[in-house]
Amino acid sequence: SKLYPIMPKFANVDALEKHLATRSYITGYALSADDKAELSALSSIPSFSSHPNVFRWASHVVALTGLCVVSGSSAATEAAPSAKKAAEESFDDMFGDDDELNEEGETAAEAAATKARHERMEAARKLKEEKDAKDGKKKAEKAPEKSLLVLDVKPWEADTDLEAVWHKIKEYKQEGLFWGETFKLEPVAYGIKKLVMTCSIVDALVLVDDITENIEALDEWVQSCTVASMNKI
Repeated sequence: SKLYPIMPKFANVDALEKHLATRSYITGYALSADDKAELSALSSIPSFSSHPNVFRWASHVVALTGLCVVSGSSAATEAAPSAKKAAEESFDDMFGDDDELNEEGETAAEAAATKARHERMEAARKLKEEKDAKDGKKKAEKAPEKSLLVLDVKPWEADTDLEAVWHKIKEYKQEGLFWGETFKLEPVAYGIKKLVMTCSIVDALVLVDDITENIEALDEWVQSCTVASMNKI
């Protein structure tokens, strides 16, 4: 098995849960060796009821990488050549047998995680407003803050029609989300190219996770979607 030399940053799962309450990944806006190291350090993936943020993060990393936590051990092993299928089966098993989806196409666990993220955003907004009021400040009327994202979308196969995938991605609509009008293709390896595209978001209305997760939901064509850069505009 392949071991990652990066040491875990957190002493226990409670510390990891607190860290992931406001983050999608251990560091930055994309999967990194830090995520693999922390996943390797877990003896098992905790339940959603006890540690919802760790459960959401670990399930996402397993689905992206094919890594599986070995029960009773701090090591993580690489999945077999059928990594994608094995990861998906493991991911489904962790959610149990409840396959019922809501109107947004989410399972009960996914809907609960989405609701928790939005509740954290709303709580943070209210705390800021209360602090401003306490300091005697008036909320200034100003244009909403926006960010420009550059996304790297990698396909499973070299012959994937990435232009068709680009059009399919742009079908997703959300208030505060604006897709770029152009895209480009860049080589990755072994004849495979990645789709590089942009979008702008209103920070208060759109979560980065909402964008990447909806793109990765097109798993018939899309292997992964990462944020290459994110800048204020």
